[in-house]
Amino acid sequence: MIVEWHFYASGPSKTNDKKLWTSGTAQEQKLINDKINTVLTWQKETGIPTWVGAWMPGNYNDGNDYSVNEQVQFAKFMVQQLNKAGIPFAVNSDTKFYNRESNTWVENMKPDFQAIFNK
Repeated sequence: MIVEWHFYASGPSKTNDKKLWTSGTAQEQKLINDKINTVLTWQKETGIPTWVGAWMPGNYNDGNDYSVNEQVQFAKFMVQQLNKAGIPFAVNSDTKFYNRESNTWVENMKPDFQAIFNK
């Protein structure tokens, strides 16, 4: 068995204190690390592994007011922390990065993709 959990599934927010990310302040990073540490504790207590089933580098469904550069900074931190914790993850939503009809990458979003895949 593996347990799926989501956080920042609809992306970060510039106003919601529960998923706040503006510039990656120590407090904003702590929000992410606290959630990861809660899960790591739960995994240790239960012996059940977990994975993050969804997170987004931008708030695409709620205004989409993060620049690509801001998304890249958030994505780099998320990827770094989840990898450091050994927690696999899926990124929501691939259609923001990949055009399924033309089978091509969305050019202006390549920096996000590169940050997520450490390229």
